[in-house]
Amino acid sequence: MPILVGLIVLECAMCRVPNDYTYKNNWLTENISRVHIWTFGSSHGLYGISPRYFSKPAFNSAHVSQPLKYDAFIFNKFINNADSLEWIVLPVSYFTLTSKMEDGEEWWRIKNYCIYYDCPYHPWETKYHTEVVGNPLSLYKQIKRVGRYWIKGVDDNSCDSLGLDLRYSKESREDNWWTDGSQRVKYHTKDLAKSQPVIQENKGYLESIIKTCADRHVKVLIVTTPVCSTYYDCVDSAQYALMIETCKQMENQYEHVQYLNLFKDSRFVEDDFHDSDHLATEGATKLTKILDEYISQQ
Repeated sequence: MPILVGLIVLECAMCRVPNDYTYKNNWLTENISRVHIWTFGSSHGLYGISPRYFSKPAFNSAHVSQPLKYDAFIFNKFINNADSLEWIVLPVSYFTLTSKMEDGEEWWRIKNYCIYYDCPYHPWETKYHTEVVGNPLSLYKQIKRVGRYWIKGVDDNSCDSLGLDLRYSKESREDNWWTDGSQRVKYHTKDLAKSQPVIQENKGYLESIIKTCADRHVKVLIVTTPVCSTYYDCVDSAQYALMIETCKQMENQYEHVQYLNLFKDSRFVEDDFHDSDHLATEGATKLTKILDEYISQQ
């Protein structure tokens, strides 16, 4: 009984530590009506798109490893109150169409949507609804995290006021940042034959967002963010072609959709990157200005 009570207290304490998910859910609840440009995506969007450099009010709803399923969930949760929305910016990366969080190593991130966004998915699975069970940290580190907040006031929020994660800078790069491309590509590459159910599911989420935007007269910019040559030189040609063909298909099929492929864009140089496939904050500024100029010309 004392152990059970202790775990319940720890769970309650952990769920009250502010983090990126609570911040973005609360911000969107209060402010979505004044957003003109709304961005989504995984870490490529989280670290790579800085809303403050758009010409119109914008917000970044990306999270680490966020797949299209949870892009669609956040979009659908708030779209009915997005009265000023003109554009959504939807990153589609090399791995986007073959990713399903439930089947991957980062399944534990699902709890962040269920606990902090009130996501109704997986209602009967405890691991998706508790920090103690669903957190990859050891129990000692979980307790340490709680103490860091409740004693020292240090929370888990790492994004700025408009949703850009500030942890990736060129100063914080690891020594092997330039040469890790092949390893990262290997992690992101899937067997396309075995991945067909996931691919079709993700295409469905992508198209559902696009169709809802059409109904609300909102334009969609699908963007593939830049990577280093050590990354793009190693990609599987068939998986890369799947990404390109799917995005172009959406652009050709829907008048309100544009596709901008910056995967190998030469305007991005070494100082713009944190690692082989993520932009640093300096690169995020450059990318956002490019997106803003593109949107302004449409």
